[in-house]
Amino acid sequence: MNAELKLTTILFRTFQHVQDIIKNDIASYGLNIAEFGALEVLYHKGSLPIHQIGEKVLMANSSMTYVIDNLTKKEFIRKIKHPTDKRNTMISLTDQGKKYFKTIFEHHQETLKTVYDILSIEETSQLSSLLKKVGYHAKTIGGSQ
Repeated sequence: MNAELKLTTILFRTFQHVQDIIKNDIASYGLNIAEFGALEVLYHKGSLPIHQIGEKVLMANSSMTYVIDNLTKKEFIRKIKHPTDKRNTMISLTDQGKKYFKTIFEHHQETLKTVYDILSIEETSQLSSLLKKVGYHAKTIGGSQ
């Protein structure tokens, strides 16, 4: 097996294992990945229009609308008409949503910490840099938009 193929296999297998841990962790909160992602964006960025949330969680507007509707039913978010552009709706966390997400995010961070605890601070930084380098290069040669 050539080095590039072996590296790709290692990357995909590692991603799958980490993704499984993240999915299970998020499911334990009664959320799916898209719902968690939307809550996380709103928690850290504040109120945003639906399309900006979708861009940040890499999701199409049509799918994002479904996620937003589900989170509204759970009373974690609310829709507010944009103050200057009536065609846009702003999405923000409710007080209940902020409180809930703060609690689960702290637990989620601990879960991620246990995954990456095997790496030193230097190794974590190095791995981040190397993955970004490969990702940016792949994007420039036509991997994705």
